[in-house]
Amino acid sequence: MEIELKQVHIGQAIDVRRKELGLTKTEFGKRIDVPQQHVNRILERETIETSRLVKISNALDFNFFALYCQIKPSISGVLAAISLGGNANNQIGDAALAAQVIETQHSIETYKAANEALKEQIELLKEQISRLDENLKDKSAIIELLKERRQ
Repeated sequence: MEIELKQVHIGQAIDVRRKELGLTKTEFGKRIDVPQQHVNRILERETIETSRLVKISNALDFNFFALYCQIKPSISGVLAAISLGGNANNQIGDAALAAQVIETQHSIETYKAANEALKEQIELLKEQISRLDENLKDKSAIIELLKERRQ
């Protein structure tokens, strides 16, 4: 059996799920019995205690543990799971899909932030160009005045 372990920013993953469910931070806090200032700390954390993650998983109806560890099924593992009445393909697929969705959402957020930063830089550059254009006009006017005085 091959196990693939992944680095997960658990706070971001929890926040994505919270938003998917349309929960405010206050509502989420009530579900896990913590005040909102603690919710903010949870959402900022890269790691979390397993007992708290169990409580959060139950509150948000999502297995966050599956994000950390992807088990690539072997034929015997799939057959064993199916023979026990489960559907191994869906369970494995759901965990992998959830991890991929969170990873993609994180990438999108990173790209959005970079895009906003670039837009701000473009605006600053436009302002600088405008000031330089004004300076050029002033310089041209000064040159013309000096030429007139020499004549």
